[in-house]
Amino acid sequence: MIRVRSGLTSRLLLTLSLALPLSATAEIRAGEPQQLRDLHYGEALFQLYQQNYFQAIVRLLSARKQGLMQAYEDEPELLLGGLYLAYGMPDRAESLFNRVLERTATREVQNRAWLQLGKSRHRRSDMQAAKSALGRVGEDLALEAGDEKHHLTGLINLIQKNETQAISNLGKISGENEWSLYGRFNQAIAHLRSNQQAEGLTLLQEIGSGADENDSEEIKAIRDRANLARGFLLLETQQAEPAIRSLRRVRLDSPASNQALLGLGWALLQLAEREQALTPWQLLAERNAGDPAVLEAKLAIPYVLSLLEANHQSLAAYRHAIETYDNATRQLDRVLREIEQGDFPDSLIGEENPTAAAKAELRSLLPFLLSGNTFQERLQDYRDLSSLRSNLQQWQQKTTSYRTMLANRLDAYQRKLPKVEAYLQGNNLKQLTNERDRLQTRYEQAVSPEEPPFILATQEEKGWIERLNRIDRLIDRPGAGDQLAAQGEIARLMEGILTWRTVTEHPGRLWALTKQMRELEQNLETTRRQESELAEARHYAEGRFKALSNRIQQQEASIPQLLKQVEKLRLAEARLLQEMAVARLEKRKGLINNYLVQARFGIANLLDLSSGREGAPE
Repeated sequence: MIRVRSGLTSRLLLTLSLALPLSATAEIRAGEPQQLRDLHYGEALFQLYQQNYFQAIVRLLSARKQGLMQAYEDEPELLLGGLYLAYGMPDRAESLFNRVLERTATREVQNRAWLQLGKSRHRRSDMQAAKSALGRVGEDLALEAGDEKHHLTGLINLIQKNETQAISNLGKISGENEWSLYGRFNQAIAHLRSNQQAEGLTLLQEIGSGADENDSEEIKAIRDRANLARGFLLLETQQAEPAIRSLRRVRLDSPASNQALLGLGWALLQLAEREQALTPWQLLAERNAGDPAVLEAKLAIPYVLSLLEANHQSLAAYRHAIETYDNATRQLDRVLREIEQGDFPDSLIGEENPTAAAKAELRSLLPFLLSGNTFQERLQDYRDLSSLRSNLQQWQQKTTSYRTMLANRLDAYQRKLPKVEAYLQGNNLKQLTNERDRLQTRYEQAVSPEEPPFILATQEEKGWIERLNRIDRLIDRPGAGDQLAAQGEIARLMEGILTWRTVTEHPGRLWALTKQMRELEQNLETTRRQESELAEARHYAEGRFKALSNRIQQQEASIPQLLKQVEKLRLAEARLLQEMAVARLEKRKGLINNYLVQARFGIANLLDLSSGREGAPE
């Protein structure tokens, strides 16, 4: 009888579950000032919180070049370094952190810079240098930053196989944020690697059984992984019942559910619950055949049916498995041809044509390809390069628009220039100055005690004064005294009234004159400023137009070179991703062929039994 080698499978799944510790990516956080003191920094923070890292980097670099954001000292530099790190540029990030360390004297800023530097070196896989940087971080950190430091230090020790120190570091995490769950999971791994299985299993049980309705999707995934790991560990040591309890805690819609269903079947089989073992496997067999757990379930079902002596059902299940494996092999062959001849990896992630139905088979294998960290990182690099290419292409179009805009502005400037020249050469300022001088002279006369009160008389009053003077001349002529006596009396009365009026209204008229002089002085100052600004603008306009034209010309010359460089890197990443995908799919094809051989031997064994022959090979 052909026997499915469950021990090998469980060890393989256990290795997949526990070989690497969990690593969390902390959010990039600014210093979170109580009051925003700079609009440019606020704009960068807005882009950051929208997870638009590239736009946030652009805002920060632009503001830094213009000498803005002085109110925050080294805070923007630390934020920029964190953005470089998130964008996969650890070298640039490290140079920034080192620059901050060289010039800052604040212990708080130094601690944050050393922490970021440790993260950067960890990202570059320079574990010893990362540990050295983290060792420079003081203890006077904010709670979350301190927990991140302890987690990262423990993770590095775990990678360096220094499990004892890793347990100590991870045990310092406060337990009041998301670092706690990561730390406890990695502590469990450290205990297991140190042959402290009881402690490791206890931690995994605490993580897996501590579900809460407020858990985020990330926390739920960690709990599923802990339950899966604990279940297979117990399965390896023939502890089927507690293994079943752990595996049943894994959510059916979890990425770990396929492995959990496969392990659950093997655990039930260890308890000789053969019919019950079929239930999770039959559920698993209905899922996407691109998962290795599904392929194994299709082989395990006829194996159990043969143990139940349901030979006809077992034979049908073996044949169905062979059909599935044949279809999977043909699908892999088509996918491999698509990868080698098509537009991979655009066909995988939908960069060129996201609605293409012909790419469905390749897309169905996306979870399998993304199960490797290296492939994920390379694919993210490829997507970043594609994004940069798109950005450069947009800027290439924008520079053409900017050149058109500049030409329109220059044309408008040249049309307005004659008017400006005429205004500057006109007599506006001279006329205002003369008027100011005239009013000043009149004011000085009005306040002088030697001047007559009629100095501020109105035009109407001046007309009356002129008429009275003519009357006085007529009355003063020889021989007119007696004849014009009555008219002379009236004239003297009118002159008195006019004199009284001008004297009583003199202060008000003097104030009005002062106000008029003040307004004229303001108009004079405004005119001077306008002429000065126009003269300066005329002087520098051509230089500004030329500078902008040169910048556009430089961009037009540099963007094609950058596009060429980005496209070269993008094609290199595409070739690397193609090689990695082909290697992984060929390995999957070998696994399917192995299952196919086992299924055919299973059919041969059943046929031997049905023909009455004994001693079939196991």
